[in-house]
Amino acid sequence: MITVSEFLRWVLYRTRSIYFQFLRRVMRGDRLLWRSENKFRALLEAAPDAMVIVDSHGHIALVNEQAERLFGYRRKELVGKGISELIPKRLRTQHRHHVKGYQQNAATRPMGSGLELYGLRKDGSEFPVEISLSPIETDEGMMVSSAIRDITTRKRELTDLRTAEELFRGAFDGSPIGMAMADGEGRVVRVNHALCDLTGRSARDLAGQRIDTLAHDAGADHDRMVVAALLSGERDQYKVETRFEHASGTPIWVALQATTITDEAGAPRRFLIQVQDITHRRHYEENLHYLATHDPLTGLHNRASFANQIDAHADLVRRYGSDGALVLLDLDHFKYINDTLGHAAGDQVIARVATVLRARLRDSDVLARLGGDEFAALLPRATRQTAEQVADDLLEALRAERIAVPGTGRRTMTASIGVAMFEASEELHGEDVLVSADLAMYDAKEGGRNQVAVHVHGEHAQARMSGRITWAERIRVAIEEDRFTHVAQPIFDLSTGAVTQFEVLLRMLDEHGDMIPPGAFLSTAERLGMMHQIDAMTVARSLRAVAAHSHAGLGRPRVEINLSGSSMGDPEMLRIIERELSETGLDPSRVIFEITETAAIANIGRAREFSDQLAKLGCRFALDDFGAGFGSFYYLKHVRFDILKIDGEFVRDCCSTLTDRLVIQSVVDIARGLGKETIAEHVGDAATVALLRELGVTHGQGFHLGGPQPLESFLTDLYRHPAALA
Repeated sequence: MITVSEFLRWVLYRTRSIYFQFLRRVMRGDRLLWRSENKFRALLEAAPDAMVIVDSHGHIALVNEQAERLFGYRRKELVGKGISELIPKRLRTQHRHHVKGYQQNAATRPMGSGLELYGLRKDGSEFPVEISLSPIETDEGMMVSSAIRDITTRKRELTDLRTAEELFRGAFDGSPIGMAMADGEGRVVRVNHALCDLTGRSARDLAGQRIDTLAHDAGADHDRMVVAALLSGERDQYKVETRFEHASGTPIWVALQATTITDEAGAPRRFLIQVQDITHRRHYEENLHYLATHDPLTGLHNRASFANQIDAHADLVRRYGSDGALVLLDLDHFKYINDTLGHAAGDQVIARVATVLRARLRDSDVLARLGGDEFAALLPRATRQTAEQVADDLLEALRAERIAVPGTGRRTMTASIGVAMFEASEELHGEDVLVSADLAMYDAKEGGRNQVAVHVHGEHAQARMSGRITWAERIRVAIEEDRFTHVAQPIFDLSTGAVTQFEVLLRMLDEHGDMIPPGAFLSTAERLGMMHQIDAMTVARSLRAVAAHSHAGLGRPRVEINLSGSSMGDPEMLRIIERELSETGLDPSRVIFEITETAAIANIGRAREFSDQLAKLGCRFALDDFGAGFGSFYYLKHVRFDILKIDGEFVRDCCSTLTDRLVIQSVVDIARGLGKETIAEHVGDAATVALLRELGVTHGQGFHLGGPQPLESFLTDLYRHPAALA
């Protein structure tokens, strides 16, 4: 039986047990709450963004360290304040409306989606922000956690990106150069107006096409191959000059550059394509190349171009065996036309002869004017019989042609023609065949002209040649027997009409004492390496003749002396010039040495060195036939010169041809800007003199002003009239 005291003790025990259980539960709950709060605070501080927790009344309950740094407040300054303290005044009304809406539908979401949000720092400065809201349920009601991120840098980058895009779009759309953007497959996704204009197609027509489909048939395969290399990533850009086909079907030359735009992995993503119309430039370059390789009067290949043609054919003959012939033609008695009727009449005859010869040759044959009245034809597939027949046909065509010559009516021309075959040989060169044809041509002249002669190799040829003198032998004999003479042509100051200088011109005398013009023998002399002796003799005679008259105390004209390309820069020639100046006592400033433009182009380095050496001696340097070589503007920068002699091709028809006038004006402007003189060659009439004077040319030379005279008599007559000297 349980007593009252025992029952009371049990009740006390159970009560104490229940109290301690309750106490343990309360204490354990406090510890859990404390731990939870610590974890929450740790997470809050670790957040990458500024965290601001706001109670249901809009007051700040809690912030992290990032919020302190972002807004410039200390924590105790923020807690308890209204959230509006962190919002610019101009946006607070908008913020209140947003808070009301959020309270009605609280959820984790960005604040003010689509709006520009700004925060307000303690110092009053504003900055753009991005805010994410999250609701928190508490015993005291709903609180809101705001994750705030400063997006100033991002907005600046976006602004910069938009600016860059606008600039690119403006540059792309407004560029005068055709531009296209292609996708990873090379198909056009965007074009500008310039490309539409260039191709004659609309943006809609071009969209979706691959850029290589615009290529002209002639270059389409290559363009497709290059585009394929771009698409495969084998190359990241390429530049090419190719032809596009305009919508009208007309081919146009373009300079095309494509650049690959890659993604982060380095794979091709886009291609930026730039297309520039270079049709005019290509045509200009083609015209320049044509003019540099063709005779301006006849349109035939010139000597330099023809030399390349026969050298190339000689290479084929060395490799594959004998084939082809060379025909060399020299007009009979052409010197008479030039000397009596002037160069204009001679040019008319040369042009007509070229037309006649071209009409009798096949398209595969190569016809050239080597200079003066000398023509040559390469017959690549001719046998000896065929070559002789062609030569006979050419001669017959000339005999049958009645050529109109100003002042004399119509004339029949004949020619002396030499034929040489390309014989297989390890040492064969085109020049060898040309010399052989030259020798055969002399046979035709010796045989009475107006006929064809064929050069024969071997013993028979030696026997056949033993009784006659070749051109080479004639030149050697002329050197040994002193059968060279010199004439002088005056050069006038166009502003005063006075003779300021004269040019010494070379002539060779034949066995009968008749003058042979330089065009008949200079090319052979150059080919056979005899020009050095001729130039040395010309320099010595010219300087001594001028010095002899100068010692009489009469006037001080300047003398111009031509030198061949082989003498240019020759140390021996420089020694001869220096010796003659020293022995004659002639003032070096009165001596001008001329080198043709084509000789200067052939070796810029030698021309520069030679002009520098002449300047050291005190002599002057002239570039003759300026404009004939079409490399002029390049070497003006590299070669010292005092005088530019404008090629007669631009002077003859300058009164009627705008192009010639523009060329002359350009040369004058360059020379004047450099403080140099100009001389116009082949001045043919008074109208030309007046125009040259108007254009600013300083000196003139030509038959209208004064023809060539024997050097001694020219000097004697000149000094008899000292008033004519400047």
